[in-house]
Amino acid sequence: MIKFFRKTRQNLLTEGKTEKYLKYAIGEILLVVIGIIIALQLNNWNETRKKQNLKNEYLVSLKNDYRKDTVQLSDRIYQNKKRLKVLMHIYPDSLSTSVTKPEEFISLFKNKFGKGLRVINTYNTNSFNLLISSGNIDLLDKQFRESIMELNRLQVFENQVSLGNRDYFFRFMSNYFLKYPADTPFNSINQILWNGIETNELPKDLMAYFGQERYTIERYLELSRDVLLQTELVLKLLEDLEN
Repeated sequence: MIKFFRKTRQNLLTEGKTEKYLKYAIGEILLVVIGIIIALQLNNWNETRKKQNLKNEYLVSLKNDYRKDTVQLSDRIYQNKKRLKVLMHIYPDSLSTSVTKPEEFISLFKNKFGKGLRVINTYNTNSFNLLISSGNIDLLDKQFRESIMELNRLQVFENQVSLGNRDYFFRFMSNYFLKYPADTPFNSINQILWNGIETNELPKDLMAYFGQERYTIERYLELSRDVLLQTELVLKLLEDLEN
């Protein structure tokens, strides 16, 4: 093709057809320019297609992660609300005349104490972290990008607060286990241990313990609900992007 153009130009010059040569040269330049423009457009189209495919992959991964999070959060919130309901009943029961004897407080302690906490959420953040580390966060639309950034902020804050409250509560609980023996398979040994305890302090200690547990759960529920609402908002935005 190049040889053909070169030969045509030479023939025009040899024949002295300067005007035709100039027109031909201009036309050849235009063809080259058009070819370059087409090549650039194809390259841009290909890059755009690659970015769109990559964006779609991220959106699918994020959607799967956030769906898993909503299942976990909903279940964890439900379980903690059940425990909180128990704690709410302990207060009036323990302060009423129905629980006044040492053995009744001991029974309450053994039945309600040390049930454990489930206040640490494990969020699925692999897709989000990859978006940030790769710099591909800019592939996402501004509104959606801001929404998932806000969700990540809420997740981090909730985890930090809940972890701190849980650790403080566990230290609180450990001190109580040192003071009051937990149930053991050896009932005779357990009875001996309880015989040496000043049970008159137990009501006050129980109220302090259950109060701390109640605060830990209430704070967890407050922050986890915020995370759940934001997660549901992000999922709604994802559905809108698909439509």
